[in-house]
Amino acid sequence: MSALAIAHPRAPHARPDLRPVPDLPEEAPVTVTISIAGGVGGRDRVLAALRELVDAAGPGAAIELEPPAESRVEGEIRLDPRARTALRDGRRLDLSRLEYDLLLFLAQHPRQVFSRTQLLTHVWGHRHTTNRTVDVHVSRLRTKLDDPELITTVYGLGYRLADDAPIAVLER
Repeated sequence: MSALAIAHPRAPHARPDLRPVPDLPEEAPVTVTISIAGGVGGRDRVLAALRELVDAAGPGAAIELEPPAESRVEGEIRLDPRARTALRDGRRLDLSRLEYDLLLFLAQHPRQVFSRTQLLTHVWGHRHTTNRTVDVHVSRLRTKLDDPELITTVYGLGYRLADDAPIAVLER
């Protein structure tokens, strides 16, 4: 997210701890662009402080918020946990509930290998089925994703997401 603040330098200051802008032509506004990364809490604190500064600058100041620019990688899979959707290049992937949950779980735990029993516990919520259930769902998921290398088999251990897997989990 980017925040843009514009203030005219000669506006009277309501706060004595703010210094006036150095001598600039009377009509030249000062433009400050701040890129904010990180969690929602940090972003909210920065925006609150920016609004306070703009209020102190007076009526000639304004804040304009720009949504974050989305960087897209060709073939990238975008998972939205709130909407429970999976998109590849803007097209919706038709995944079952368990296939979606399995892909989301692996995407949220990159570079980690999970045994079939661990996946049954974390994704299915129980261990009452056979380990073969995981193999079948992984196979179906690979077919639907049209990328057999996306979910890697670690022989003798289990499964993991490929290091170069083009998957993004949307966080809001």
